[in-house]
Amino acid sequence: MKIGINGRFLTHPYTGIGQYTKHLFLTLARQNPDARFILVTPENVGIETPQNMEISTVRENFPGTAGMRKTYWEQCQVPSFLKRKKVDLFHFPYPANPWRKLDKSVVVTVHDVIPWSEKAYRRQLSTRIYQNQCREALKHADHIFTVSEATKIELMGLDPFLPEEKISVACNAPDPIFFLPLEENQKKSVLKKYGINPERKYIFYIGGFDERKNVELLADVFLNYIAPHYEIDLVLTGGKSIRSSLYGSFDRLTKLKHTGRVKALKGQLILTGFVAEEDLSALYQSSFVFINLSKKEGCNLPLLEAAVSQVPVIASDIPVHKEIAEDVALFCPSDDGKVLASLIIQLLTDKAFYQRQKQKLITYRCPFSWSTTATKVMNIYRKLLKVNCG
Repeated sequence: MKIGINGRFLTHPYTGIGQYTKHLFLTLARQNPDARFILVTPENVGIETPQNMEISTVRENFPGTAGMRKTYWEQCQVPSFLKRKKVDLFHFPYPANPWRKLDKSVVVTVHDVIPWSEKAYRRQLSTRIYQNQCREALKHADHIFTVSEATKIELMGLDPFLPEEKISVACNAPDPIFFLPLEENQKKSVLKKYGINPERKYIFYIGGFDERKNVELLADVFLNYIAPHYEIDLVLTGGKSIRSSLYGSFDRLTKLKHTGRVKALKGQLILTGFVAEEDLSALYQSSFVFINLSKKEGCNLPLLEAAVSQVPVIASDIPVHKEIAEDVALFCPSDDGKVLASLIIQLLTDKAFYQRQKQKLITYRCPFSWSTTATKVMNIYRKLLKVNCG
């Protein structure tokens, strides 16, 4: 069995799709030594792979805009290269499968329906055309994976012509490194590296800064209700990789951080920028509470990373958050700053309440693993190839 994979997001390993691509296919290769996996990337990536996996670089060669180069690479260069490699099955880890049906089995992973359901992500005509084509191309796929039951339901609601038997849920999972406790000196060293005082408590957020992530509301609650009265900081990790008004909150928060009003508060606002993958465990494990108020998600892996790091979690009460973290998180409406403030204050002032949250996490057993997800994916591969060969 030879599997061909669009590995584009291995060049963006800090993203959710990048993490999915890396962990799923490395696990698949290790669990299935008799199969062969060929990932195609537009530039070199420094990832160690098992013997039955190769990562091939096929550079973009279309003389147009960045969007045109990306589309040509996805639609023409990747399929052509993998055809020459004589793969048995194509897996596209995000909706970028060819807009015409291939003569081999095609599997696609849909992480969320945001590009199709949210107007803010569809403002440019070229973007709408591309996204509509990608959505239409899902009908050509032989099988679709979603990363949560919530996303599956949303996808079927968006396109009722997709048969349910064609869609499976194969969840994301935390990297095993988040399960390993670090020594105090290790954690302190990492915190100092990013300008975080290891002697102070801090609220932790990691993720994007586009509007749906709702980071400005978190910062607003912190600056108005928490920082004036309590010695606890807010650490925001992440940044923006493209220029767009969607990510304006990062620029506004960066500017706000340097104002005299913020500097005079008991609690400080800290923006670390992007963090090295090997440093994330220390940031999670050292935090007082992890908060994510996102209005829309397909999965939201940081909630699980925080939970297995035994950090109390406050999350917006959207369906996918309840699906993946109902046993461990405290929930609040994504638009209710007063509820969020009261939860933070309760954690700060009620030691018994805080310890109950910690105890839940000590006994928490994450129901998701890359091994289980990889097994589900391989079962679908085998089923498709058996059908197509039979």
